[in-house]
Amino acid sequence: MKFTTQKQVRFQHCDPAGIVFYPQFFVLLHEVQEDFLAHIGFPEHELIAGGTGVPLVDMKAGFLGMCRHGDQLTMTLELTRIGHTSLGMQYEIHASPAAPGETSGAGALKLRAHGVVVYSELPHGKPVRIPENLRNALLPYLQPPSEKS
Repeated sequence: MKFTTQKQVRFQHCDPAGIVFYPQFFVLLHEVQEDFLAHIGFPEHELIAGGTGVPLVDMKAGFLGMCRHGDQLTMTLELTRIGHTSLGMQYEIHASPAAPGETSGAGALKLRAHGVVVYSELPHGKPVRIPENLRNALLPYLQPPSEKS
């Protein structure tokens, strides 16, 4: 299952040409992660208050098109891996309205990214095992294994 949320491109995300400045995509991806954790009952601010967190340790992104001021973004997050201490997260950003000739209601795919976060003790960042209650909340969002030919 994919977690889906909507965001609007705001002035603060854009360069002087009105196009999302690429580092701002990483801000938006973190917002999706934060929204996802709240959605499954583990708000990030509560994790941090309890002495744990999920800092990012790796991120790879493919920029497939421009997003502009005012665009409505459909952003998804799906888990690719749930390890003992880490999570693989697959993100997609689609921009609406769809470009002329597009049939998808979600709009054109603008960004695909994969990140890894590590469940850690704070403030030192020591990786610790993901607790069972969090693991159980994450499981519905784990991608099914793909069949290899």
